[in-house]
Amino acid sequence: MLIENVTRVKVVHPHWTGYLRLSNDSNAVEHENVGSTGRYEIADGRLTVFWDRFKPDVFIAQDVQYVHKSLAAEPALELLSEVSVAGTRLAASAIRVLVPDRDYEVSLRLRSSDVPTFQQVFINNDYQSLNLPENVNTIVDLGANIGLASVYFGLKYPQAKILAVEPEITNYIEAVSNVAALGPRVQTCHGAVWTYDGWINLRTENSDGTPLHSWGVQVSEDNAGAAGQTRCYRLETLVKQAGFDAVDILKVDIEGAELELFLHEPRLWLPRVKLVIVETHDRFRPGSDAAVRAVLAADFEVLPPQGENLFFRRRSG
Repeated sequence: MLIENVTRVKVVHPHWTGYLRLSNDSNAVEHENVGSTGRYEIADGRLTVFWDRFKPDVFIAQDVQYVHKSLAAEPALELLSEVSVAGTRLAASAIRVLVPDRDYEVSLRLRSSDVPTFQQVFINNDYQSLNLPENVNTIVDLGANIGLASVYFGLKYPQAKILAVEPEITNYIEAVSNVAALGPRVQTCHGAVWTYDGWINLRTENSDGTPLHSWGVQVSEDNAGAAGQTRCYRLETLVKQAGFDAVDILKVDIEGAELELFLHEPRLWLPRVKLVIVETHDRFRPGSDAAVRAVLAADFEVLPPQGENLFFRRRSG
């Protein structure tokens, strides 16, 4: 069958890419160079083809072509692991997405904790609290991961200077990339906060041998499960190096090391801090939550939590 007086359209199917010849005189359709025939309907940007010998196909108009609905559908980001290019399936390792309601782009590694972390920060709004201060000049992000919290606070407080600290090297590289558009007001540090300046072990496995992956890497003086070392710094050293006289927001998500941070001479850095946002990890280090609360009890009021984060604000007066 050869249809005369046609409109020729390019289509992308999960198993092939080619052209359909759509009759301008009837609803007949022919798959060019293949010969399959049927009838078609076009409505609301959708091309539906009712094949004579196959199940119907629905294609979605995209720019100058039609893409099969199974490829055009918006994928769930947390499930996305491959893409199709001209009918060829390819493994995907990363994606760049815009922060909701912002013209700011971040990179997320697929099949990793990056996507649920993005959800926590920008979809669930785990740092969004009515008790956040109106004006902020300095922020310290301990356990910055891939920099999403730093991006959140950097966008919320466009004048604030930020120090982002992350010990795991692949996370750190992503963090540097993700905060780059915020400019020089964001300093990054590849290292961990600890009770002294020097070097500390990076643990990549739990005591039972379970991998911690990049999102759960812990710092410890114990050699068990260690896969290398990273630089470590006292918090007062980090604040001094950043040039901060005070810390308006101290965000802490350091996989259990908050136990050492808050128990080891907090008097050296805590008086500079106005607001603490901390995720405690009793599942890794029993007693972490109690230690944090005990240290902050005298000078800080407990605010409503948001997501997994606890909020503590310095009392006035």
